[in-house]
Amino acid sequence: MINSGQHQKTEDPVPFQKEGYATLCDAAVHCVLTKTDRRALAEHIQRADKVGTGAFAMLTRLLSQKLLYATVRDDDKISAAAAAGGSRVTYAIDDLETQTGQLFHYDEYALGQNGIHVGTLLGATLIGMKAGSRAPFLQADGSFRSVRLLSVDH
Repeated sequence: MINSGQHQKTEDPVPFQKEGYATLCDAAVHCVLTKTDRRALAEHIQRADKVGTGAFAMLTRLLSQKLLYATVRDDDKISAAAAAGGSRVTYAIDDLETQTGQLFHYDEYALGQNGIHVGTLLGATLIGMKAGSRAPFLQADGSFRSVRLLSVDH
């Protein structure tokens, strides 16, 4: 018998954790990619799939869901609110401190310029999101946090 004071149920601070990959799929449905981003995501998947373990396996799954479910538009027809390669994004993880960075696909971009590589879990989460939206942010250990995209500047 458990005393009522021994184990108190607390509210899950990360609501996406229990929903898992179904939540990632749902988030991908609401994303919009450019044709250029779609091609680059396929390349990121190939590179991550070669490693195939740990965070790279999760990255492959996340990017694959974006490719399967996101709406794809011509590069010049992408909404100003959608995060695309080259966009400067302002976001908050778990509604904490806001951060800003520029999404990029290829390693030639200087990370010193606050770059967010789309071939990372954070970049893969942000690409295609619309300003004002929230999505599950998959962590390397398989848990989830939450990321909110506050603004996009092309």
